[in-house]
This record gives sequence, structure tokens and C-alpha cells, in this order.
Amino acid sequence: MEIEVIKLGGSILKDRNAFQRAVNIVKTELSQDRLPICVVSAIKGVTDRIIRAVDESLNDPSFEPRIFVENLFEKHLSFLPLNVDASPMLEKEFEKLLHVLYYIQSSGELGDSVYAYAVSRGENFSSTILSQFFEVHGIKSKCFYGEDLMVTDENHREAAVNLVETKKRLEEALLPEIEKSVLPIIAGFAGRSDSGKVTIFGRGGTDDTAVNVAFGLGVKKTIKYVMEEGIMTLDPHFLDDIKTNHTSLKSRFELPEPRVVPYLSYVEASELLREERTKVVHYKVLDPLMKGRIELKIKNYFDEASEGTIIGVDESSDSDPRPKALSYQRNLRGVRFLPSQSATPSEVYSKVFSKLSDEEVDVRYVSISGYQMSFLMPEQDQEKAVNALRDLDITLDVSPMIGVKGTFSVIGSEMRGMKGFFSRLSGVLARNGVNIEQATQPNSENIIRFSIDDSDIPLAVVAVYDEFFRE
Repeated sequence: MEIEVIKLGGSILKDRNAFQRAVNIVKTELSQDRLPICVVSAIKGVTDRIIRAVDESLNDPSFEPRIFVENLFEKHLSFLPLNVDASPMLEKEFEKLLHVLYYIQSSGELGDSVYAYAVSRGENFSSTILSQFFEVHGIKSKCFYGEDLMVTDENHREAAVNLVETKKRLEEALLPEIEKSVLPIIAGFAGRSDSGKVTIFGRGGTDDTAVNVAFGLGVKKTIKYVMEEGIMTLDPHFLDDIKTNHTSLKSRFELPEPRVVPYLSYVEASELLREERTKVVHYKVLDPLMKGRIELKIKNYFDEASEGTIIGVDESSDSDPRPKALSYQRNLRGVRFLPSQSATPSEVYSKVFSKLSDEEVDVRYVSISGYQMSFLMPEQDQEKAVNALRDLDITLDVSPMIGVKGTFSVIGSEMRGMKGFFSRLSGVLARNGVNIEQATQPNSENIIRFSIDDSDIPLAVVAVYDEFFRE
């Protein structure tokens, strides 16, 4: 029997029917001789409610943890299968939440590990509810909590997975059940450090769990179910903003509706996910995907006919010779750096990037021309970067750039080898009065990235979209 991992996110687990849909998906997979390992997020909105309860337990003496937990428990009862009572396992998880909230309230303390323990209870609730749905439908399953499977470092709020130790833990816990055709249900988002304390993975944490489970078990296919159709050629919210707030651009250009991108290589996906214009999956998934050569499919939860988007190994394509997608970043600030001409390039790069890393500067764009280096970053990091680079013994000059900057990227392996493509692309920008401040073409021409004035981002993106994405 083929094994696959499917991830069920909190945005889709919003009512009883959504849980029933998971049952139908699993039945279909089983009927086709595939055993799906289900990795589950908390029910929509539950984690945020727990975070607020943690804050109130710490800061509001009038807060009543028991009332909060009872109300949250009642909410979860409404998700259970009809005429089914809460299992002892589910009740126990709510008792754990009540206990930790009382501890925070009575002690007046909130360490990172206690915070991680509290806010990761929601995934345990939803995985237990899903197991009860499977039981009603005669599907053999067993719940596993992420904290009992995923081995992490000691960073309790933004943990990193120890792939080697997690692989051992997963094989020991899951393979005996899989051999008996028992379907594992895994609560995502949490792990446990070597010191035995619960950790969480931060934003996109259940995505993290799903792909690391696949890596640990050698599974080559993972499906993430979402409300969207997949990754789009352009963020639909961007076009909505153009139509609402930039009416002159709307009337000037044809604006085709965004389409689903059927396939992205890891390199192409990295540009879209890193710039965070695509919210359907977090960029942290790419590391285990690439290491395990795992295929990730992003598919609409309620549309059986949806083909979705596949992220995988292959960089070749037989599709039309035009880009696959556009992406952009806004509200960035710049820093220019000129090092000593007597320092070797390797010495310069080593010192500069080590210093920026030590100071936790979030560099979003790098351009190198001769010895001069330019960086773009979020506004809050600009002064930090300037001060850090001034401290280097190889510095001749460092200065902040004037104005607000942005970047936009044209993505697609199809661009490789297209004669005159860059000229056509830069010509589109020039005709529309967009000044290109810098341009880079990394990753074997899969990506062309521009740095421009932030105010020109809407015009630049719409002009390029109109040029290359019309039917």
C-alpha cells in the first residue's frame, strides 16, 4: 500500500461538514490502495483564542480559566459526529489546558515552554475529534501528538526540527501501526526538545510537521488541502487592490484574472514563498521537500476536480514560453556598502554577511556591482544594518538609501533560453516609465528580480502582467 501525507489546515476545519469531508477524502484514498497519514491543525480561530486566554491568565486577575475552557469545550462538542459524546482522550486534553492556564495565573510566570505547551493544545483537540469521525465510519486510526514525535532544538517558540532524531522517533511510533493498516492522525505545530520541553514551530507550523513526517518516513507525496485552488500567477488580492485603488491602471491595462500555476520547481517556489506573497504554504516546507525529493500538492479541499499546484523536483517544462508567476515585496529600505579595495572579495563577503546575520538583519535583496554592495530590508532593520556595517574593519563607506524601495520578480523555468526575453521585459518597464534601480538573474534564469521605487510597484507589476499573461 502506498503511503502519503495529507495536511488539513485550520482554515478548512470550520464546522462538522469539514470534518466529514476529511472522512470522504480518506475513504477515497483507501479505496485506491493509498494510506494517508493525516496531519491536523487546530480548528479555525482556536489557537488565537488560546493565546488571548494565556495573556489574560497572566495579566487579568478577573479572568476565569474554567469558564474559558468550558466554553471552548462546548464549541468543540459542536464539531463531533452527530449523537457522539466527547471521548475520554478529548476531555483529558481540555483538562491539560485548564491546568496550564491555572498555573500561569497562580504563578504569574510565562516561560516560552509553558507558552508553547498552552497554545499547541488546539491541534490535539482537532486530531482527537477527527479520530472520532473515523471511528464512526469504521476507519481504523490512532492519534499521535506532535510533541511525542517531533524532536527539536531548544527554541521553544520557533523550533527547528532535528531531522535525524525525528526520523527515528517516527519510524518507531508509526511504522508498526502502518503495517497493521492503522491510519495515523498527527497533531501538527508542536514538538519536544531534547530537554523534554514542548516546543512550537511558529507560523506555518503544521505545514512544517507534515513535510517532516514525509521526510522521516521516506514518503514521496504530500498533499496540503486549502480553501484556494492552488498557487496563482499573481496574488488575487493585488489585482483587487488595483481595481479598487488604482483606477487609472485598471483602465490603461488589460487585467486577466490570475490562473492556477500547475507546477513549480523547488527553486521557482522558493521565490514565491520567501517573498510571502503566497500564503497557501509556508516557505519552511522547502528544506525537507528538497532533501527528501518530496512532491507537495496544494489542492482545494472542497473541489474534487481541482488539479491544484504541484511543487516538485523537475525544472523543465513543455508549457508556453512565458513566465509562470509574478511576485513582489513592498515597503523596503536600502543600504549601500563600499568595502576597502585591498580586501579580497571572499573576505568582504564573509565579514559582511556574518555581521548582518549576527545582528539578525532580514536582508531581502542583495546586489553586487564591482566592490559595491547594496541591500534591501524591512524598515526596522535599516539603522541596525548601517551601524553593523560601520563597525567592520573593511568599511570605507556605508549609507542608507533615500526613499522607500520595492522588488518584484518574474518567475519560471520557461524563460530560460528565450532569446531577447530580458530585453523585452526591461523594455516593458521602460515604456511605462519605471526606473530599474537594480536587476539580478539568479538560479539559472529561473528568476529575474528587480529593485525599483516602491511607488512604482503597482505600475511595474500590472505592466508586466499585461504583457506576458494575457491569453
